[in-house]
Amino acid sequence: MPDIQNRTSERTDVNWISIIRLPSGAEVPCSIKDVSASGMKVVLPSDVSIPDTFNIRVVGRDLIFNVQQAWRRGHFVGLTILKIGKLPAPKQAVSKEDEATTAPADYHRIGARRSYRSRD
Repeated sequence: MPDIQNRTSERTDVNWISIIRLPSGAEVPCSIKDVSASGMKVVLPSDVSIPDTFNIRVVGRDLIFNVQQAWRRGHFVGLTILKIGKLPAPKQAVSKEDEATTAPADYHRIGARRSYRSRD
């Protein structure tokens, strides 16, 4: 196991459900157990073979990492982060009904203040 004292950045414990995307297009579910600015520790079945470099996506966080395998011991894998990206937000379809019911923006109200005092 790598010497903890030689780490350049502090690791944070997490439990992120993730998916490894293999060059063949196959996806392997896994779990990220800790992460730092430069790397992460991942848990996946020990019989699953992964390449030296690949992409890993964090489910529900819109994050994707391009990583390189640094070490492997059983079902634990140490990964060096090469690049970090944010997935684009999914496009939401707007129906014609939604367009018709949406009120136009009232730009004259921007910056207007309301008085919350009761008037007697």
